Amino acid sequence: MSRLRHAALSTVFAVFALAASPAQAEQTLPPTPESQLFYTNLTVLRLNPLGFQNQFELDYRHRLYDPGDSILLAQNYVGVGISPIVTPGLVRLGVNAKVQPLAILKLEVKWEYLSYFGNFNYIQSYKDPTADYSDTGIEAGGEAGNNYATDGWQLTLDAELRARVGPIIVRSRFKAGYQEVALKNDDTLFHEPYFDLLLPREGWFFTNDLDLLVQVNPNLIIGVRHAMLATSYPASVYPGGVAVDDDNSPVHRVGPLIAYTFFDEPGESFNRPTILLLAGWYLQHRFRAGQDVSQAFPNIVLGFAFSGDLFDWRTKR
Repeated sequence: MSRLRHAALSTVFAVFALAASPAQAEQTLPPTPESQLFYTNLTVLRLNPLGFQNQFELDYRHRLYDPGDSILLAQNYVGVGISPIVTPGLVRLGVNAKVQPLAILKLEVKWEYLSYFGNFNYIQSYKDPTADYSDTGIEAGGEAGNNYATDGWQLTLDAELRARVGPIIVRSRFKAGYQEVALKNDDTLFHEPYFDLLLPREGWFFTNDLDLLVQVNPNLIIGVRHAMLATSYPASVYPGGVAVDDDNSPVHRVGPLIAYTFFDEPGESFNRPTILLLAGWYLQHRFRAGQDVSQAFPNIVLGFAFSGDLFDWRTKR
């Protein structure tokens, strides 16, 4: 039997869907074109834990139906695309399929090839969920030569709900992920630097981000995010197959979110340049709530995002 735990997403850079589609917060939504080649790009610097990445998505989208004048039906589409993510320590090469039947609902499935370079003390693997994967423990493991290069794959199911009343915006994004990664010495778990989680070699994890936002003006959105994560450890990850308390989850993080979009001109090939800032304090974490890192030190994410339409769809509506 597996154990399902609730916790906070340490930092999933791709979770910044707000950057990728800030127009979703507008009172009036432009309709999706009949056909569209759409891209987004997000570059992020992260602290606690330290990280840097660039994420690119390129989608072909096709409108499902004519929305008329309905805001609820606007921006409906079905699409397929590619989504590579590059960091100094790993590469994720993804393909995805998306459907957005309503402006308030988007569903996505993504498959990614994972390649870990073996640098920056990653990755490191373990035989016991009680293993020390704190920053101090990872550094000590790197000095001992425990890090190595490897690869694997991950499947992610994603559902996002959005709603708005006046300037108030509520958004919830749920992810279910399953990964298989090749580990050495029959190890059963590994520290995943992208998520900052101890994940099973083969198994599920779950995340949810809940945002409560206010659109101050057409350019500025401020609010608060509560992130949660759950891991599902199969019995095989425990020595002897007997589950023990490991305190790897639940983890909770909460803090302010600010996004400033310089301009929004639908149909342009370079559009919605946005600066993002997110600070999340760890309410509960095995190592980042005072045990190894001071609880006063939040997770900080600073990002720059932009997107664009590679077709001039304004002539095709």
